[in-house]
Amino acid sequence: MPDDLQFETRFSKSRGLFPYVLGAIGLVVVVVLFMIITGIGRDRLPFAELFAVHAPTAADGSQAISLQDLKQAQTETSLSIEGTVANRTDRVISGLIAVITVNDRFTLPSQTVNVPLNPPDLQPKGTATFQTMITLDEKGLGGYNLQFRLPNEGPFVPHLDERPAEEPKDPSEPKPTK
Repeated sequence: MPDDLQFETRFSKSRGLFPYVLGAIGLVVVVVLFMIITGIGRDRLPFAELFAVHAPTAADGSQAISLQDLKQAQTETSLSIEGTVANRTDRVISGLIAVITVNDRFTLPSQTVNVPLNPPDLQPKGTATFQTMITLDEKGLGGYNLQFRLPNEGPFVPHLDERPAEEPKDPSEPKPTK
């Protein structure tokens, strides 16, 4: 084999990997500068204000609030909902909002209503109430979903359902036999 035989590649006359590493570092710097200038990704940082608010928990690590009572009255055109919530923690929960999502008879969400609790500051081991009247559209009512949320579009707060079991409508009514 002759000594002057050399294969030419695109790396033959370059300076190794240095230009490629320098190009990758430059690209990372440009992307980071773009994110800083435009604000893209600002809400995803672990120290963002969005993540500074967490749903409270009770001392035993379970749900912070419990639903004590829930009453509803329905007509063809409206739905009235009222309830009582208890704070199970040792801290004050401020600005808690009841979020009621109403589903039509096809079980599609038709409207969402935010109802503030009264009093707005739920004291430790204390109770608060909420009450609203919702006007239904022509598609009727298929059901509703009740959740609780911290203010300013904060996280949802899981709740424990501690309502008493419903009693039969008329205990003197005979049960159907098979």
